[in-house]
Amino acid sequence: CSVNQSEDENLIAGIEQDPIARKLPERATFIPLRHTDLRRRLCETFLLTEPEKESFEQLCGRLQAIFHVEHLGLLLQLEEIYSRLNPDGELLDLEALDEPTRDWLTDNLVDRISSLLYSAHYKRLSREELERAIEIGWQWGVRLDVDFEQFRRLEIFARGYRTVKATRRRLRNFFRKETIELPEFQRLIMVFRTKPSDEHGNAKRADQTVDSNFVYLKTFKNIPETDLEILLPGSKIRLTRLDQAKILLPTVSGTAITVYKLVRSLLVLSVAFTLNAILGWIIFLGATIGYVVKSVLSYFRTKNKYQFGLTKSLYLKNLDNNLGVIYRILNEAEEQELCETVLAYTLLWKHEPIPSEGVTSEELDDIAEKFLLDTTEREVDFEIHDALGKLARLGLAEVDSQGRW
Repeated sequence: CSVNQSEDENLIAGIEQDPIARKLPERATFIPLRHTDLRRRLCETFLLTEPEKESFEQLCGRLQAIFHVEHLGLLLQLEEIYSRLNPDGELLDLEALDEPTRDWLTDNLVDRISSLLYSAHYKRLSREELERAIEIGWQWGVRLDVDFEQFRRLEIFARGYRTVKATRRRLRNFFRKETIELPEFQRLIMVFRTKPSDEHGNAKRADQTVDSNFVYLKTFKNIPETDLEILLPGSKIRLTRLDQAKILLPTVSGTAITVYKLVRSLLVLSVAFTLNAILGWIIFLGATIGYVVKSVLSYFRTKNKYQFGLTKSLYLKNLDNNLGVIYRILNEAEEQELCETVLAYTLLWKHEPIPSEGVTSEELDDIAEKFLLDTTEREVDFEIHDALGKLARLGLAEVDSQGRW
């Protein structure tokens, strides 16, 4: 456990120091293949004989078992930590956690999940990237207010950065349909914990349904970069100027017309009958209050319409929550590590021409990326150093003094 923890800490430190981990790369490092399909394609590409195929399948099976056991150990550690922080937990907690211990468990859990997501080829989004996405979202659709100060810890990871086409109509374009390209994340994972209430009971967080004692994990699919703020708890909808005008203009004009008609009638009645004048003023006040109430209800209906649209969108795009997210990313990390190792090993073993004295990591990286491009028709930034590191650790490859594998 101490060795695994040390490796995790080194890996986490590498993520924080590496500037590439703080921004989305031009090419994805994610291999969009199941390991079974990759093995089948490798056998077909290099025309393995039946004895070679049998040995190769045995090797792949052993590698899968090794990675599965390693990730099972990580799962047991994460389950133990998260059992005290899981909002969906059903078991009793015999020992109450004080705030420093809860904070320490939160940081430990998030750091371990971060290292695991790095293995699954997710990239952490920085605060600057989140704020930029929110600003773009204001220009595109519903405007939301996001208070980042409500979070004790907030980490967002993304994978599969691509652009999609969308249409919209704007007043400045005379409501003509226009098509634009928006950036989108194929997978997005959010880990957060809100701050607790202060000693006077004043909540520092906007969403009171989120318990500050727990850590929440969410994973989504096909999330436009402009919709990131929608996923954050406590986001408050701010109506567009057009919607505000729809509410304000009818209210002001309707109230003015009502006041004019009632005042004119009351002046006539006040000259003739005192009792009728009193009744008229009562009617005037009632009508004014009623119109204001109607306008306020119209405001809330408009906000609820937007909220319903956001909820419907998230319902369709939500993939998993809390403990289920940990199971999912463990499976994804195991799959990616197996694909990297099998591909690097097979290319060293069978690719031609590779001289008997071996190849450099850069040469093998080019070969692997070309194979993935031909197979998937996508440009993949193959993490050659990670793959060769696993081969060396398992005794399946070695490097000489000249840096040739």
